[in-house]
Amino acid sequence: MAVADGPAVDMRYVNRLPGALRRALTAGRWLPIIGAGISATATTEDLRRPPGWAKLGEDLTEDLLAPVGAGPIDAVSAYADTYGRPQLVERLTELLLVNDLAPGPVHRAFAQLPFDMVITTNIDFLLERAYEAQRRPCAPLLGESQLSLRRDSEVTHLLKFHGDLRHPDQLVVTEDDYDGFLRRHPLLATCLSWWLLTREPVFFGYSLDDADMREIFTLLRERLGRMTRPAWAILPTDPHAEATRFQRRGLKPIVLDPDPNADRATVLTRFFTELRSMWEAEIAPQLQVRTDAATAELRRPAIAPQLALFVAARPLLALYRDFIFPTIPRNTGLLALGIDDIRAKDPAMTPMAIDMALSKAAVVVYDAGHGNPLPRDYVASRRPPIPALVDVTDLPPHDPTPDPLPGTVVRPAEMSTWPHTFVPHLHQQVTATRPAVSPPDLSAALEHLRATKQYQALLLTDLALLEDQLRRFLADDQPSTSAAPDRLPTSIPTSGGRMEQLSTYFGADFELVIHAVRMRHSLIQDLHVKAEEIQAAAEALQEVVQHRLGLPLP
Repeated sequence: MAVADGPAVDMRYVNRLPGALRRALTAGRWLPIIGAGISATATTEDLRRPPGWAKLGEDLTEDLLAPVGAGPIDAVSAYADTYGRPQLVERLTELLLVNDLAPGPVHRAFAQLPFDMVITTNIDFLLERAYEAQRRPCAPLLGESQLSLRRDSEVTHLLKFHGDLRHPDQLVVTEDDYDGFLRRHPLLATCLSWWLLTREPVFFGYSLDDADMREIFTLLRERLGRMTRPAWAILPTDPHAEATRFQRRGLKPIVLDPDPNADRATVLTRFFTELRSMWEAEIAPQLQVRTDAATAELRRPAIAPQLALFVAARPLLALYRDFIFPTIPRNTGLLALGIDDIRAKDPAMTPMAIDMALSKAAVVVYDAGHGNPLPRDYVASRRPPIPALVDVTDLPPHDPTPDPLPGTVVRPAEMSTWPHTFVPHLHQQVTATRPAVSPPDLSAALEHLRATKQYQALLLTDLALLEDQLRRFLADDQPSTSAAPDRLPTSIPTSGGRMEQLSTYFGADFELVIHAVRMRHSLIQDLHVKAEEIQAAAEALQEVVQHRLGLPLP
C-alpha cells in the first residue's frame, strides 16, 4: 500500500478562482448548474459527439417541409407541431446519441466531486451514468412531487430542471414548454429561488445564446432582485472573447485557460481534478470526531493509516460500539470509528467528509445488514488500490450452516455468541486485511514530509506511528481478554492517571512525546501554535520514531 499521498496537484486552474468562491466550495455552498457544453465533451465508441444547440436545430429543420424561424427552439417546436411529441422525443434521442454516448473524462472527473445538489438542464443521462460508474449514490429529481422528499446527506441529488427523454410529459424543449414554465411550476421556482439565494450558482457548459441559462437568469432577476448572489460562469477557454459579454449579462466569468486553442475537455477534466484536491485539503482541518487521535487520522496524509472504519446501519453501529469498538485497539492495533461519527460543521460538507474517511482508513468493515446507508460498490470505489475491505454478513436465526464468501465474517443473530465467535473472527480478519508498510517506505515518507516542510502533518504522523507501536505492544504483551484499568492507554492522553506507566514505557522520550501530544490537542482544537514550535517538535519526534521503530535512515 502506498504510504504517502501522491505528488501535489498543480493548481493552475483552481488558483484562478476568487478566494471567496473557494471558501464557498469548502463550506458546501456551491450550486453547480450543468449545461449542454458538458454533454458535448462526451463521445461514442466510434468517437461521434452530440450536436450543439444550433446544430440540433439545423438537423431538425432538414426534416421539415417549410423553413422555420431562426432559433433552435423554433425548429424543435415546429418539429413537434408537424410530427407530434412522441416522434420528437424519438428524434431527439437519435440526434443526441443518447443510447450511444458514454461519460468521458469530464463527466468522470465531475462525478468525483461530492456535491449534495447539482442542477442540470440537460435532458440526457450522462451525469447519472457518470455517478453510476463512480459508484456514487445519485438520486435524480424530476417534477415538483419529488422536491418534498427527504434528502440524505450521503447522496448527490440531481435536479433535472427540464426533465429528460424518459419522461416526455416533463420535458421542456418547445416554445409551449418554455412559455410560463416557472409560473406553471411554482414549487420548483420557489425551491430554485431558495438555493440561488443561499448558495453560489456556478454555471458549467453554457453559452450566451443558451435559452436555458436565460430562463434561470429571468428567475434570478424576478424573484431575488438586488438580493441575488453573484453568479459565476466557468469558461474553460474563450476563443471568441465572450467573457465581457457574460459580464454585461450579469455573470462573473472565469476563463480557466488563456490559450484560445486549448482543448476544452482537457481543461475541464483537469479543473475538476484540481477542485477535488483543493476541497479535500481545505475541508480536512474542519473535521473532528471522538478523539484527538482519530481526528488526526482524517487530517494527516495517508501514511500508515490507523483507522478501522465501520460502515453499517445506525442500530448495528450502536451494537458495534458496545461489543466491538472497545476491543479493536488492543486486538488489531487500530482505532475504531463508525461512519456516523464522520460529520462536518455544515451538513453540505458531509459527502466529502465521508469520501475522505473511506479513502484514509486502514481497513473498512462493511456490514451488509439491512439499512446500511452506503452501497458497497460506492464504498469499494473510494478505497485505495489495495482496498482492505472486510465484509460482514448477518446469519439468519434459523440457518446454522452459512456458506459465506471467502473472507466474509458471519455475524450471528444471537448476540450471546458474539464474544466467542463473531468478535474473535472479526479481529482476525481485520488484522489479516490491514496493509503492511515496509520500513524503508515509511522512513522515506516521513523524510518527504520534513523536506517539503509539512511539519504539522509530520507531527501528527509521528504520533500516530508511536501510538500504533504502543497498541501493538499491548496486543503482544497482554492477554486479549483482559481489560484491567491499570493498563497502558491505546492512545496517548494529554494528562491523567496513566502517566507513570507511559513514562516507564517511553523512558527518556516521555517528556517530548507528551509535549507533542499536547501540541496535537491544540492543533485539533484550532488553537494557535507557533510554526517554529511545530517544526521543532515534529523534527525531534521524527528522530524518536526512527529509533523506536528501527527505521532505516533516509
